[in-house]
Amino acid sequence: MAFSANTTVLIVDDALTMAQGIRAILAMAGVTQSETASHAGEASNRLRSKRFDVVLCDYNLGKGMNGQELLEAMRKSGTLPLSTLWVMITGERNYTQVVSAAEMVPDDYILKPFTSQQLLDRLELAVQRKAFLAPAHKLLDKGKTEQAIQALQELAQQADNRQSRLGALRLRAELMVREGQYEQALRIYQGLLEQDEIPWAKMGVARILSEQGDSPQSNALLDEVIAIAPRYTEAYDLLAQNMIDDGAYQEAAAVLEKAVGISPRNFTRLHSYGNALLRSGEAAKAVDQLQRAVDIGRHNSFFGPEVLVDLMQARSESGQIQQMDRLQNEISTQLGKRAGGQLMLAVCRAMAALAQQRPEQALSQLEEGAEWLRAAETDFDSALRFLAATARLPSGHGAEQAPQWAHTIALRFADGRHELGSLQEAARQHPACLQSIKTAYEQLQGKSQAALEQANQGQLEAAADMLHRDAMATLNQRLGMYGCAMLLRICENRQQAQQDYAEPLQALRQLLQWLPHDNERVHGFVRRRQALLRHHE
Repeated sequence: MAFSANTTVLIVDDALTMAQGIRAILAMAGVTQSETASHAGEASNRLRSKRFDVVLCDYNLGKGMNGQELLEAMRKSGTLPLSTLWVMITGERNYTQVVSAAEMVPDDYILKPFTSQQLLDRLELAVQRKAFLAPAHKLLDKGKTEQAIQALQELAQQADNRQSRLGALRLRAELMVREGQYEQALRIYQGLLEQDEIPWAKMGVARILSEQGDSPQSNALLDEVIAIAPRYTEAYDLLAQNMIDDGAYQEAAAVLEKAVGISPRNFTRLHSYGNALLRSGEAAKAVDQLQRAVDIGRHNSFFGPEVLVDLMQARSESGQIQQMDRLQNEISTQLGKRAGGQLMLAVCRAMAALAQQRPEQALSQLEEGAEWLRAAETDFDSALRFLAATARLPSGHGAEQAPQWAHTIALRFADGRHELGSLQEAARQHPACLQSIKTAYEQLQGKSQAALEQANQGQLEAAADMLHRDAMATLNQRLGMYGCAMLLRICENRQQAQQDYAEPLQALRQLLQWLPHDNERVHGFVRRRQALLRHHE
C-alpha cells in the first residue's frame, strides 16, 4: 500500500456505519490518521482548516451538495490543494456519465458495494496515477507556478500512456490560463482537439475566448460541448455568464433553468439562476428560485448572507415588502459573525429604504457603507450589491458620490470580463456609473499590460514596482498576485546572486497583508516568502 501511518484521510459520508467501516479498512492497512464528516458543510470546514492527503467522499450526501458539487466548490475556491487525492464513492451506476461530463473530475471513483481489498486496490492505483504529477504539485505547493508549468511539459513528454499525458497537458493549460498565458494554453487545447473531440479541451478554448471578449465564438463552442456532453453543467454556467456579460439576461436565465434541471439541488447554481432572473427584471420569479436556494443552502457551509441579500433585493424590487423585517433580522444575525458585515448591513438598510420610497434615508445608509469599500475584508459580492443599490437612487440623490464609488469598486474588482459584465449590469440604470466602470476597467487593463511588457523586456524590477504601487492603490487581487510573483522572482534571483533583497521582501509583505490567505496560490507565495526569510535571517 502506498499509504503510511502518516497519511491523513478525510471520509465524507452521511451514513455513520459506512464511514466507520472505511476507517476500519484503512486502519487494517496501517492508515490511522482518518477523520469523518457527515455532510458537505462539515467537510468544507475541515478541508479549509486542515490539509488532507486523501478525501474519500460519498457522491450522495443527502440534503445540500452532493460529492461532485463539493469537489467543484472546493477546487473553484482555491482551498483544495491539487496534490490532495479525491476518490468518489457511489452506488449510482450512471456515475461514469456524470464524471465524464464534469470540468473538475475526481482522481478516481469506486462503485458500491465493494470489498476491503477492492477499495485498497483502487486507492493504490489512484495513488500511482497521482504520483505522476507529484513533481508539479510540489512546485505549486511552494508557489512556483512557472516552474510547475515547465515541469508539466516535461511530464507530458515522458508519459507512457494517454491518460497520464492528458492529465499533464490539462493541468499545464489550466495553469497557463490562470497566469494569463492565453495563447500558449490555446495551442495545447487546439492541439488536443485536432486529435480527438475532448469536451474539457473545447471548454478550455471557450473559456479563453470568453475572457478575450469573443462571446459568439465562445458560445458556439459551448453549444458543441453541451451537444457532446449534455450533463456538462459547467458549460451551461459559462454560456449563461457570457450572455449576462452581453446583457442577455433572459437568455441566461433560460440556460440556467436547464442546468438547474440537471442538478436541482445545487445551491450555487440555483442562486445564479435566481440572480439571472433578478437581473432580467423578473423579480417576482426570482423570489421563488432564491427562496429554493435558501431552503437548500441552509444545509451546507457555503450558505451565507449573500443569497439572503439577493432574496431581499428581489422582494424589494417586486414590492413584496411583507417579509423585509424578518429577512433583515436574519441577515443581521449572519453578518454579525463575519468580518466585513458592516457594508452589507448598510446595503440592506438602503434597499429597505428604497422599497419604502425613502431615497434620502437610502443615500445616508450608502454613504455610511461607502467607508468600507476599501476595507480588506470587503468582497466582490458585497461591493456589487452596494453598486446595485447605488444605481437605484433617484436622480439628484447621490449624483456626485455614485460615479466615484463605482470607479473605486471597478478598480478593485474588475479583474476580467465576467466581473466587468456583472458591474455593468448592476449599474445599468446609472449612465455616469457605467462610464466610471468602463474607465476603471481600461485603466486596469493598461496597468497589467504595461507591467507584463516591461517584464518581457527584462525590466523585472520596474514591472514589480509598478504592480506593487498600483495594487496597493487599488487593492486589486490580480495586480497583487502578479506583483507577488514578480517580487518573489526578484528576491530569489538576488538570493542566488548573494545580494540584499530586504526591500522587495518588504514590498511582498505589504501585498500579502491584504490578499486572501485562504487561496492556494497565496499560500504558495507565503511559503516562498517564509523560505526567503529563513535564509535572510
